[in-house]
Amino acid sequence: MTQTQGRKIKTRISPDILDTIGKSFKFKHGKGIAEWLKNSLDQYLRSFEKGEETMAGNWQVFINLIDATTQSKGPNLAVIDFGGTTYQKIEDFFLYWGDKSAASHGGTITTKSLTGGHGNGGKFYMREMWRDGARFLTWKNGKATSILVKKMEDDSTGLFEIENQEMKWRDAFEFALATKEHLGGAKALIEYLEATSPNLVKELDSKTRGLSAIVGRRAVQTLSAHDIVSGGKWKHQRLIDDIKDAQQARRPIRELSISVFINGLLQIQRILPPAIESDPEWADEVHTIFSAEVKGLEKQQKSECGVLRIQKSISQLTGGLKDLNSLYILDDKGNPVGIYRMFELPFPGHSPLLSFIHAEVQLEFKELNDLITNDREKLVDNEITRSILVWCAQKIWNKVEEIEKSLQKHKQKNDLEIAAKLNQSLNQHAQKFLQQIQSEIFVNYVPTPAGGGPGSGGTGTGGTKDGVGGKGKRAHGQGGGEGSGGDKEAEGKEKKINRSQYPRILLSGYDSDPAKDNLMTKDLTDRHPPLHQDDVDRLYNVWWLNTSHPFADKAIKRGGPEGHAFKNHHLSMFRDMVQRESLRILQRREVELPLDRIENELDKISNNFLAELPWELVDTLLQ
Repeated sequence: MTQTQGRKIKTRISPDILDTIGKSFKFKHGKGIAEWLKNSLDQYLRSFEKGEETMAGNWQVFINLIDATTQSKGPNLAVIDFGGTTYQKIEDFFLYWGDKSAASHGGTITTKSLTGGHGNGGKFYMREMWRDGARFLTWKNGKATSILVKKMEDDSTGLFEIENQEMKWRDAFEFALATKEHLGGAKALIEYLEATSPNLVKELDSKTRGLSAIVGRRAVQTLSAHDIVSGGKWKHQRLIDDIKDAQQARRPIRELSISVFINGLLQIQRILPPAIESDPEWADEVHTIFSAEVKGLEKQQKSECGVLRIQKSISQLTGGLKDLNSLYILDDKGNPVGIYRMFELPFPGHSPLLSFIHAEVQLEFKELNDLITNDREKLVDNEITRSILVWCAQKIWNKVEEIEKSLQKHKQKNDLEIAAKLNQSLNQHAQKFLQQIQSEIFVNYVPTPAGGGPGSGGTGTGGTKDGVGGKGKRAHGQGGGEGSGGDKEAEGKEKKINRSQYPRILLSGYDSDPAKDNLMTKDLTDRHPPLHQDDVDRLYNVWWLNTSHPFADKAIKRGGPEGHAFKNHHLSMFRDMVQRESLRILQRREVELPLDRIENELDKISNNFLAELPWELVDTLLQ
């Protein structure tokens, strides 16, 4: 018989666990601000549920980026909403870590689904990423409460600055952004609010509306190459881009009217979500996931466990849209709970068309809550997760293959056969030219102990495993780029990559792709750049002249492959390739290249490449 009587043991948790969990979030400021925006949205949703919110959506939120007066002080930041909560709710929910009921404040939201998870993200961002801590001030029903979240020497996680104190909302606003703390004050924001939202101001004056402000003080600088903190100032545009790219910000940006201020001055009236323009030639696809198809869910009573939507963009999802080139995992309420970039999915091969694909899978099964992690970046790695990802990847791959087959039917093989002859001659000249460039650059080169530059006496490139190169065996060698040479030759353990010593240009839709075993070519679209190289191409040291690019396609159609328009374009692509590859060679010797040096090198490389063209090749180009 199991013993159930006796004095209960209360759960005790060391503050050290907060440090451990906090590090797991791997915060960037854009990601952390997204968590604060989620908190603002949830507060509006809770008020809406109770019938206290007069607006049905597009709720106002301010983001104020506050640069410091000196480099040493560090920049500050405030996120302000006009929802607000009470002292009692802070006591009951905000001060608890890891509470699954924190988002709903212990209740059930029926009319609107909340975005919050375990009640961790926003607080950990307050705790980990601000040297002077982060303030959470809230005002409701005429009373203000302010908490400072900060790592304290006595292992506490902060302190109360104000507790349920009678205060006017303007005074509470000013306290949150205290001028003496170099937080800019609230005057400019209040004046903007009075000018643009008089009804909201009336509600604040009558105490029927509240407000909250989360204020980060002295942002932590991560010292990474992509950090958006530079001494005492923000890199304003980069931070806004990071916020828009954060997957947890997708729903807040859609449902909130988020205005951006810099030092109290309005810069962006409303942040708009990035949009994907669907390709009209390829309709979006919707696939139902059946429980019987997912390992670990075969015994589910409900036959369906999710829906996958696949969208092909008319343009490549790169640059500011790169995060959309992903599979988003949504819960049954439509909240993002995971994201997998296309290159992270288990596809059976590689296709350049994958850079045009966006997909979302909305899941609905009881085990899903156990798969959601604190940071909502990836699902827990188990049998169910892996099976879902494999299933989604196969459906996406089927779509890509269908598009590729359609593109292959429209290729002009005869014209490309003629163009291939000129391409061969240009490749010979380019490779000879790059060999000369490499020899000149590495004259009197002294390698560092960590490696770099060409291997000892060798021309091999190595790889991620042991490889053949030079005179020696390279453990994890990178060939001339990063690896260091050895003393004896050894066979690599993985399949040998058919990589040419110097880069070459291949014709898309015609030349065989060395990355494919079936001798199939690489098919690019009219939206790919005129000269294309992805990570897989780089392994094989090849570039692709995109014959589907509008200029190349029209040049061939109007004047044929031997017309001046296409041949001039052909030559310019080789010049571009040679310039880029020459800079890569130069970078192996000189890690940092100033802009003026790059401009001079580009001019010199271009001039020399054209001047050294063999007269036979010049004659061919001019015919």
